[in-house]
Amino acid sequence: MFRWLTGLSRQPTRGERFARAFDLNLPELVNMLVARLMHEASVDRAMLLVAFANMRAELRTNRSVEGSYATGLPTTYAEHGRAVALLFDEYPPAEQHDADARRVHDVRFKRLHHFFRASVLGAISERAHQEKAELNTLAHVWGEYLASAGRIATIAQQSRIWSEDELDWFPGDPDETGQIRAALCTVVPGFLWRHDAMLQMAKSRFGVVAGSLKPYIHDGI
Repeated sequence: MFRWLTGLSRQPTRGERFARAFDLNLPELVNMLVARLMHEASVDRAMLLVAFANMRAELRTNRSVEGSYATGLPTTYAEHGRAVALLFDEYPPAEQHDADARRVHDVRFKRLHHFFRASVLGAISERAHQEKAELNTLAHVWGEYLASAGRIATIAQQSRIWSEDELDWFPGDPDETGQIRAALCTVVPGFLWRHDAMLQMAKSRFGVVAGSLKPYIHDGI
């Protein structure tokens, strides 16, 4: 009480600390993501792709209604990430003795975590595109995530985290190569295909030529 009298400031909440990630400069943000990537399992990387596809669709919708009947909605990956980060404050740990509450909490927290990670990758993609910097590292990171797209069919069968609608962005094709090629178009922001580093990554890692990706370059999301 009356902290202003003593000069003490309020400690930031967990969500506020997470939101500060989007205030980092581009090299710091890239280093944070790369450090995390090194310790992620393939299934977690695939989960990020599912979150990214749905976040991208939401941002596209937000932009389409901006200025008409909706205002204040996130329209960039960084804005979306800050909004997601603050939601961590709404999910305190579930009571340990309540198994049902703990299961619900775990699902909600995992979804939030995957959307937050996807937002970080999206914010880096936006900044690298705008600043024309860190593009080689970004291409490597995207290549690592896309290589896990083949796990999405398994996730669709086993996961309690995603709804059928949220998995509609991905074909039911059991072929791993087909799922990766689909993810190149449905997940990766179209504006990234304007950069040679990304096109070279798609060709060298997945055999996808530039001509099949360049039709997406005018997509602002």
